[in-house]
Amino acid sequence: MEKQRFYQIVRQLILDRLKSGELKHGDKLPSERELCSETGINRNTVRHALTMLQREGKIYRLDRRGWYVTPTRLIYDPAHHVNFAKLASKQGRTARWTTRETGSLTIEGKMVGSNQFEGFKPGTPVDIMENIFFLDGQKVAYTQNYLHAKRLENIIPKTREEAMTQVIENEYGIKLEQRDLIIRPQFHSPEISNELDVPPGSPGMYIRRIKTDEKNIVLTVEHEYWRFDAIELRVKS
Repeated sequence: MEKQRFYQIVRQLILDRLKSGELKHGDKLPSERELCSETGINRNTVRHALTMLQREGKIYRLDRRGWYVTPTRLIYDPAHHVNFAKLASKQGRTARWTTRETGSLTIEGKMVGSNQFEGFKPGTPVDIMENIFFLDGQKVAYTQNYLHAKRLENIIPKTREEAMTQVIENEYGIKLEQRDLIIRPQFHSPEISNELDVPPGSPGMYIRRIKTDEKNIVLTVEHEYWRFDAIELRVKS
């Protein structure tokens, strides 16, 4: 009972500062040591309070950087094509992303049934692209994209300044169809956590998309890994 009472003191202190505006979206919280000094409460109890606020989506922690107030979530309809820059702009946010080409391969028969390459036919040449997406300067998502290298030849450099779906339509004359969508919560692997600068095992949202041309030939298999507190999924019928 005593530990819970002390935990509530720290939790309420942060909530009051959020309510008053003393702490705003994106602000860095006082360090755990500073909160201990201010409240006279031990560090384990302070960290417990902060972890509970993180679970409630009020704050989040960046590895080796400290605790921050959760920014406003990006409203996101995964059932439709997403132009990240336009979506962010409409919601008063500033978006940017990094693009890197990480290799190429040819789909073998044993790879066809895997979630990673699902939909590609054996013999399909595939280029691999990775992105980090930022909102208002903060990392919010990491993506791995597998692209039909023959149909979308040399596409990766073209996506550094323009959304991939838009590039495919404008540069290649192909209107993509989203054929298969998976959404599930998960704890991010150490590799994904490292890309997002969050502690290993942090909660997140995984989205897998398969997109085809009008003849139902798979052109992209996209894997998105979002910070759990960065987006709010809303699907309109």
